[in-house]
Amino acid sequence: MKKITIKEVAKHAGVSIGTVSKVLNDKGYVGKETREKVLEAIKLLNYRVNANARSLKAVRTKKVGMIVSDISNPYLMSIAKTIEDTLRSIGHHMLLMSHNENENTERELLQLIVEQRVEALVLIPTGGNSDIVQEIKQQIPVILVDKKIEGITTDLIVDDNYYGSYESISFLSSLGHKRIGVIYGLTKNSVGKERLEGALEAIRDFKCSDDKALIKPGEFNADKAYESATELLLLPTPPTAIYACNNTMTIGLLKAINEQGLKIPEDISVIAFGDTAQWDLIQPPLTLMTQPLKRIGVEAAILLKNRLTMDEYFSPKEIIMSPELLIRSSCSKPKEIPQKID
Repeated sequence: MKKITIKEVAKHAGVSIGTVSKVLNDKGYVGKETREKVLEAIKLLNYRVNANARSLKAVRTKKVGMIVSDISNPYLMSIAKTIEDTLRSIGHHMLLMSHNENENTERELLQLIVEQRVEALVLIPTGGNSDIVQEIKQQIPVILVDKKIEGITTDLIVDDNYYGSYESISFLSSLGHKRIGVIYGLTKNSVGKERLEGALEAIRDFKCSDDKALIKPGEFNADKAYESATELLLLPTPPTAIYACNNTMTIGLLKAINEQGLKIPEDISVIAFGDTAQWDLIQPPLTLMTQPLKRIGVEAAILLKNRLTMDEYFSPKEIIMSPELLIRSSCSKPKEIPQKID
């Protein structure tokens, strides 16, 4: 006979796994109608509770879940590696997964985390699925890294994304650039939204071109950024500088510049929001708004270690880190446009 899982009970009742867990453990508020739905599903499916899985805290599994947006992103993998090293030092193991900025995939992974009975969760979120994240954090520690989730109060470690973007445009303006292209990420999450807002505010403040054709979506995706960068470079009056709002989109931008036969910074200046590790072999060296990724990883690891090993309660911590401008060779003053002689 097939063993019925709590996930199947939740699906049949049309509720979350966390709600089923509350009914099974008789803990937390569940409405009368919802409770009856769950009990009916349990009876109909002949669900039998596994004594070792009555709650996420019922047994020490020594497992910690980490869900990131993109396992091909060196920045995120550097953070994951720092956290994993700390976990091993206290006898825990990491389960690492990625949602690729897809909310449905993220939801499936969050439910899988519940089934795996992890003792804590480190999440680089899409920005959605606040309901299930809220339920999980009521049972185990949840640390959000890189992005916020609206309405969720928990441990949080993020960059000052608005400041980083604002200062990037400020630097280009100081060199004399007024026609600046921006390739931005997904604005449904806090990172994409804040980085775009910072760039647009700086463009207004420094009286750069307000041509909307210069602002293009990259969706935190190299292929999409490549398409948008190509569109920028083929404009009748292209930008003299382009700002890419993360490492992954910078890959697409550089590919487009190379295919158009342009030279950096002679033909176009480039600045990106990201860490240095990915660009060590790129010539000329890229000017970057650098993220303190080592510090982010260390802070997250320390918070996680404290949550796993300390019995006393302490309030959620919010840590906001300021990125720093690393000026290198990919930016210069814009070329002077030759004047027509009548």
